[in-house]
Amino acid sequence: MRFLAKIYFTICAISIVIFLIVLLYDEDVRHAKEIEPVIKYILLYETPPWMDHLKLDPPNSRCIVTTDRKYLPKIEMFDALLFSGSHWWMVEWSFPSVRPMHQLYVYVNMESPLTTFHTFATDPRKEIYNITMSYRRDSDIYWPYGFISKQNITYLSSVNEENWMIPEFEEVEYELLQKIWIKNKTAAWFVSNCKDKSNRMQLVQAMQKTIDVDIYGKCGTLECSMNTKEECYELIEQDYYFYFSFENALCSDYITEKVFNIMRYDVVPVVYGGANYTQHLPPHSYIDANDFATATDLANYLTSLRRDTREYAKYFWWKKHYRTVVSSMMYNNLCDKIHDLSSVISEGKSIGRKPYENIQNWWMKNQCSDPHNIRFE
Repeated sequence: MRFLAKIYFTICAISIVIFLIVLLYDEDVRHAKEIEPVIKYILLYETPPWMDHLKLDPPNSRCIVTTDRKYLPKIEMFDALLFSGSHWWMVEWSFPSVRPMHQLYVYVNMESPLTTFHTFATDPRKEIYNITMSYRRDSDIYWPYGFISKQNITYLSSVNEENWMIPEFEEVEYELLQKIWIKNKTAAWFVSNCKDKSNRMQLVQAMQKTIDVDIYGKCGTLECSMNTKEECYELIEQDYYFYFSFENALCSDYITEKVFNIMRYDVVPVVYGGANYTQHLPPHSYIDANDFATATDLANYLTSLRRDTREYAKYFWWKKHYRTVVSSMMYNNLCDKIHDLSSVISEGKSIGRKPYENIQNWWMKNQCSDPHNIRFE
């Protein structure tokens, strides 16, 4: 009898242990599922090849960005599709035939409206896109070519109005003076697009009547023989006082990498574009061509700076306080935006996937101008 009782007790004990193990395991599994991050899948559906090379930084466990339309069994399973306006394609031909309610359509464009080749819907009032992503500050996702910041960051999470410091002109460091003393040429310009809407070539030609401007690339007579862009910029830094960062279109917020690349070096950029540069760059860190009445006035000012080392050096005051970032990490912002909107959609709120009304007007209307303040004389 005692033997049977022993067996019964042992069986009960083992059963209790097994029950506890199963219970704890189920609890661990349930808890793991609760903390497991939800992955959002982003498909570069109609985009130029260069966008394929951009990555999430650091690698983000919350999103996967791909160009592979077969990455998931069906297109409808992706959370967001990206469509670029910088190359030619038609909405009626390219859009998927089926679109689930949860799926977001993102309009992305890093080119100006004057070089937007995308053919919008036949009816421009057709509501298609939910998110805009571009260099424009009023985009849902602000994607600048670069930016100046006090912070040690690689991308902007939002548009922040910079409260720029008042320039502090301290004693010029000897190391900077040595760099300036070596310079022996006035201005350089790298350009490959010789015909554009901003008439920048005419501006340079007018300035060449007063100062020497070396033009590199397809539109000039010089070529940079260095192996990398960085080496070419180092050459500019060594030999030239100024670099022309002239845009091919005079459009709102349109500032390309031409400015931000050169600002990493000790060369003063001369800018010409349609943006309000005071929103993007520290004061007295650049020279705006549109602040001058004529091309001759601008050329004369550059000549006077070249002759006055200490006045010229004042244009580098900001480098002690700010850093230049050439940005390519905007998929991070896109990932965050899609997660935010998806949570709103899942709550049944229509605002989560509210489309833009007349995206063509938003992108094209009153964004660019033909007139320029400076006269080419």
